[in-house]
Amino acid sequence: MARRRPRVPRTLERRPAHTTVPGGEDRGDTFRLWSKRRRGRGGTSVRIHFTLTDLARTRLAGRPSPLAVTTFSAFRLTQRTGAPRLDDWRRLVRAGLALRGDQEPRLPRPWQAYFTQLTPADPAHPVPRFLRPNVGLETLEDELERLLSTPPPVLRADLEYVGRHRPLPGWTRDLAAGDPATAEGLAAAVRAYHRVAVAPYWRGLASLLAADRAARTRQLGDGGIEQVLGGLGPRIRWRPPVLEVRTTAPVEYDYHLRGRGLVLAPGAFSGYVPCDPDEEQPTLYYEVGVARGGAAGPLLAPPGGPYGGLAALLGHSRAAVLEVIADGVTTGQLARRVGLSPASASEHASVLRRAGLVDTRRSGRWSHHSLTALGSELLLHAAGVRGGG
Repeated sequence: MARRRPRVPRTLERRPAHTTVPGGEDRGDTFRLWSKRRRGRGGTSVRIHFTLTDLARTRLAGRPSPLAVTTFSAFRLTQRTGAPRLDDWRRLVRAGLALRGDQEPRLPRPWQAYFTQLTPADPAHPVPRFLRPNVGLETLEDELERLLSTPPPVLRADLEYVGRHRPLPGWTRDLAAGDPATAEGLAAAVRAYHRVAVAPYWRGLASLLAADRAARTRQLGDGGIEQVLGGLGPRIRWRPPVLEVRTTAPVEYDYHLRGRGLVLAPGAFSGYVPCDPDEEQPTLYYEVGVARGGAAGPLLAPPGGPYGGLAALLGHSRAAVLEVIADGVTTGQLARRVGLSPASASEHASVLRRAGLVDTRRSGRWSHHSLTALGSELLLHAAGVRGGG
């Protein structure tokens, strides 16, 4: 009896392994779907291929993107994976979204579809780049302004790529054509969703991501980029020159960076493996915290703040100072963000420095504060997450 060929989603089956993308450049060596599916508990794998140039250009992401966090939270909302306490978050968010729709009649109808129809329902589905910017801005509003100013040809190319892998709703044609009302409707839907699903938890999420970045920065300084690649989590394995990522996608593929390097970004809700061959510099979101199945401390924080135990240990002001310093700040920036005078902010930083939690370096007139290894570990533990891989 002849063996049946493993089933491949039709949207992917139509795309040949060797592809020429719009513009005529042959990119067959960038992206190849594997014809066989690995069976068993381990799932399938994405193999990201590095050259020496790629290793030199690989970097850690900077400020976390509120829009990207919001996008990946929408994916997690529809899944039943992650930390068990995420079920409580899902119930709260679904109830809040229903109430939000009743309170804001000006939202497009059905308003949630303007956002959720663009987020992936399956791990194999690509996410539009305009919903997961690899350069984060300070606020969601800043990022929505950037989205609204994106040229229509850029939106169209992005949507065309996503549309080759999964069906898109008809209104995205208007978005690709640059229709202002459609773009404003999308921004309004993202904004309304964010207020319910992410904004109440943003302080804890941002601190978690900043603490992880501080730990990776220390790792980079101690052992170089290969040590970072080797410690991104249990689903990611560094086998030079290939980074192998285990996924639940139905097909396996090789992804060649071809000198572009890779951006490494922590994913608070979900990991994401790059798959677009035209991306200028791909971003790999590796799972941290609840995305990895760890504790859900930052998500279900008490009203007093995400790190109640840390505040009990250090006091509320010093706990807040430690959270902000995770981003790497000057004394003036620290004072503004915490709401203290520069003298008070400097004093709190000095106390934390004497405790071995903060490192301060002077550059001209400025003092730059960052977390030490002990400070990063303390903040990660307070968030309910272990550092490292």
